[in-house]
Amino acid sequence: MNDEAAGYRVPLFRDPLMNDYEVLRRAAEYYAMEGNLEALLRISNYSQLLVARVISRGEFNPKFISSLERNPEAAVRLYRQVRWKLNERARDLFRRLVAKAIIKITMKEGKGAVRESRFTLTSYEPGMDFDLEETLEYLLHQGKDLDAVTYEDIAGIEKKNKGQSVIIVIDSSGSMSGKKILGAATLAAIISHKVRTESYSIVGFNSEAFLIKPAGEKGDPIDIVGRILDLVPLGYTNIADGLSLAIEQGRSLKSPRYILITDGENNVGEDPRYIASKVKGLNVVCIRGFRASSGVHFCRELATISSGRYYELVDLKDIPKLVEVILT
Repeated sequence: MNDEAAGYRVPLFRDPLMNDYEVLRRAAEYYAMEGNLEALLRISNYSQLLVARVISRGEFNPKFISSLERNPEAAVRLYRQVRWKLNERARDLFRRLVAKAIIKITMKEGKGAVRESRFTLTSYEPGMDFDLEETLEYLLHQGKDLDAVTYEDIAGIEKKNKGQSVIIVIDSSGSMSGKKILGAATLAAIISHKVRTESYSIVGFNSEAFLIKPAGEKGDPIDIVGRILDLVPLGYTNIADGLSLAIEQGRSLKSPRYILITDGENNVGEDPRYIASKVKGLNVVCIRGFRASSGVHFCRELATISSGRYYELVDLKDIPKLVEVILT
């Protein structure tokens, strides 16, 4: 234990935490200051409210923000674990920071597979579309003031050919709790940002289907990722209703590609196999639990019926590579 930690009587991450509020509070404050997300997650198992209070009072220092970007999986887990106990200001800011951490994943290796086939970044000229995220990233890196921005600083978008539109259908039913919804939300969030320059829609479903992002909406990418992060697993699993709403959204899009993210534990509504037969090339991502289930077989069947592709997500670390393969 270092001197600072010892002075605060803060237990090390590997040490058992004492059932003492003051010790836990000091530990939470120290680890928030140090940006140790795993330790904060461990403390939140004792008291989510305590960790939320510490985060709500904090200023999200550089170490904390840097940790969110280095470990987006832990960032999503921590946000989802304490979000409803944060004050409104802290929740909004924390959600945006986590959304940005997820978005940064798309700026690492593998982003070229999607970008090269649909558009390239080039020098901006008046009238062109531009990539806001890439432009802001460049300005931050250069330390340039907004008042001094010129056309040369803007990342213009030159479309090579018109890519397919995308409809993401994400299961947020009760069976998707825990690690499943964490994986599904992260996967959907990364896909949504990858295809942000195309026409796309995001459909959620549990007992009934609902729209997360309508096909015609041009929203803030960070806000859209935030909506996905706030999905709450509850209710039954009505895959048919989710696919039906997706097909409805697809009528306003050109050659949509459908991506269904679910554990396949269908238990209410119509038989989704009939609806899936109407979708050409349904890509089904099965979110696997720790135990084998009939949902895996059902996901495979839905992909086969629609002449689509089947994928499995077991380890969250595989998400960036899986997104690459799905969108190729």
